[in-house]
Amino acid sequence: MREQEFDKARGGAMETQSLAESARECAATAETAATRSEQVRRMMPKWLRHLEALVSRSATPSREERGPLTTRRQRRQQGGSDYAPAADARPPVQGSSQERRA
Repeated sequence: MREQEFDKARGGAMETQSLAESARECAATAETAATRSEQVRRMMPKWLRHLEALVSRSATPSREERGPLTTRRQRRQQGGSDYAPAADARPPVQGSSQERRA
């Protein structure tokens, strides 16, 4: 009778040890997943900025698509200046400088 109790207790201890080992493995897996999730969360803004830059670049026509730049002579013939306007240039304000200050 005593021997059966001993065997039963030993079996219970082995089962408990196996469950504890399985729980440790699950905890380690969860910790790894949490670490990866945190890394992705920190990297996401960088990836988004990179993708935005790629999309912006692809939306801007290439030099070949825009065609050749106009020469000074062509700009003068079209009524423009000798210098190409800046990409973000606004048309000049009409009127005298005194009128603009008022």
